[in-house]
Amino acid sequence: MDALMQTAHRTYTTNGAQAYSSTLSPTLDAFQQLTGYAYSSQINILLSRAWAEDPELTLRIIWNLRSIHDGKSERDAFYRAFGWLWDNHPRTAIVNLHLLVEPVCLRGTKREPNKEAVAHGYWKDLLNILALATVDELSSMECPAAFLHIRSAPAEVRARKETMEPADVAASNHRQIKRKLADPKYRALYIAIARLFSARLLADLRVLRESEKAADEKARRAVLHGISLASKWAPSLAASHDRQTNIATAIAHLLYHDRGELIFPSALATVPSLDSIEATVLLRSYYRRWVLVPLRTASVVIERYMTANRWKEIPYSRVSAVCMKTNKERFFKHDPVGFQSYLISVEKGRRTISGATLLPHQLVGEICDISREARYSDREQYPELARHKSELAAIQVRVLEAQWKRLVGNLREAGAIENSIAICDVSGSMGSLCDYDSRHIQPIFPAVALSLVLAQLAKPPFNSGFITFSEHPEFVRLDPALSLQATIDRMGNSAWGGTTNLNAVFMRLILPLAIENRIKPEDMIKRLFVFSDMQFDQATSGTLQWETNYNYIERAYRAEGYEVPQIVFWDLGGYGTTEVLAERSGVALMSGFSPSMLKVFMGEQPDPETEMEDAEWVDVAEVEPVQQQDVFNPVSVMKKALSRECYAGLVVVD
Repeated sequence: MDALMQTAHRTYTTNGAQAYSSTLSPTLDAFQQLTGYAYSSQINILLSRAWAEDPELTLRIIWNLRSIHDGKSERDAFYRAFGWLWDNHPRTAIVNLHLLVEPVCLRGTKREPNKEAVAHGYWKDLLNILALATVDELSSMECPAAFLHIRSAPAEVRARKETMEPADVAASNHRQIKRKLADPKYRALYIAIARLFSARLLADLRVLRESEKAADEKARRAVLHGISLASKWAPSLAASHDRQTNIATAIAHLLYHDRGELIFPSALATVPSLDSIEATVLLRSYYRRWVLVPLRTASVVIERYMTANRWKEIPYSRVSAVCMKTNKERFFKHDPVGFQSYLISVEKGRRTISGATLLPHQLVGEICDISREARYSDREQYPELARHKSELAAIQVRVLEAQWKRLVGNLREAGAIENSIAICDVSGSMGSLCDYDSRHIQPIFPAVALSLVLAQLAKPPFNSGFITFSEHPEFVRLDPALSLQATIDRMGNSAWGGTTNLNAVFMRLILPLAIENRIKPEDMIKRLFVFSDMQFDQATSGTLQWETNYNYIERAYRAEGYEVPQIVFWDLGGYGTTEVLAERSGVALMSGFSPSMLKVFMGEQPDPETEMEDAEWVDVAEVEPVQQQDVFNPVSVMKKALSRECYAGLVVVD
């Protein structure tokens, strides 16, 4: 029976290779398997087991799931995980909410030690969490939430809402909020979020008043830089979040309660009660006119220019990465001369463009879409339309190219990746570069994108390309002179598809080359990043011995007098299989689409120009200290990723 129990975690990939269904570490399983593919039922199991093993580490895993700059940047998966936390440990969930929006992610380097910190998420996360809790989608999000993804709402639900009168919808929402506020747990969440907004808005109003005392315009702008984006994401009256939760009313009441020097309408003194309809109307009106409007004006909210049709006044350098990605066609349509002039300045290095918060596969996917449309446009039948589309496509590509450079540049500030090369799975199970859908990402896009990022971050001589594998491994050499679009187009012409033969990369390419060229063990490449859905082919056939691909490769290397390089298995699928167990030396397990997780492997060998600040990585009392540098295994790498200072403020209280 004991022998049978030891095999309980063994499984097979979809292609028949031996693998494991668990690393035998609940926290590592959660760290590895919590991705955008995970739904509530799986999340509940993973987090329950992980919390039983280590609550503090599990809390960090949940926040790592959301962290845009230091984690996986998985918004929806974080909401599901937060839903589990709110269900099972509500006090812990609520007391840590502020760490979603406070600037705790350090970005300073030796070159720019005072670079401002950023938040794990953004203010809209708070409203999304509250709205999901209001409509009972926070704790049981088995499919994309209807509130967040309108297209995903069932047809009958959309049809029913479309036939309802606005007054009926408002009455229904009001009844729902009253019912929910009777629940102490929901009420605590509601009040906490309203207080976070009111406190930040009041602080920003004080900054705004302080800016009026500035001696000149330059000094005024320097003061205004201290205004947060809380006003941008604060609920607008009668907009989606406010209609669902009436949270704007709560924020307005709190602003009045903590008003300090703020002057509210004198008519409030004549109303019988602050709970009356008259008082509510006055407070909401004040909130919009004297809080949101001046703060949004001062913080240069781009959407205000767009809705006012003031396109030519838009300060493009202040446009966020997501806004630029979404609206670049509109900018070109309404301000072709100004927008092209801005792009020329960006390309010459005179102005900046935002791109740090985007994921690389989003940029690669859009470029693939543009290239595909260009190949299939009907130039002969509709020449004028084709010419217009060609001009628009050229602008789109220029924006994407600039954002890619900014994204890679921001990552490069964190340090260099030493002696490493990427192995990119391009087999048939990964999908095709000819079929990009932003709502259903095929693993081929993050695999190619992360391989390109790693190739650009790696130090010479390993920055010249990466290895692809399917049936036959192939080294893809990158030409630094080529644009991102040209590089992707060239890669698309390679012979990809077929089976997922990881074994061939080592046994038919790397190891034979080492033997043939008599490379010394100390001169071998030290680390390989395998970007794949992890559904490898079987390493051997006709044997009764249990042996994963990694075990087979390790045995073959040692037979030739070599140690297998350190391997980072980066899971881009959602199959739940793993190559190794938790304490296996020489291996790391990562997952997700975010290049920010590459920071874990940066700056390991100090460099005078690029090493991270000593304060960037810290040991905390709540988490077991990271093991010494010579220990490289899945658990130690996970703890290193979760020991960043940005997670130090998280606390477990229940």
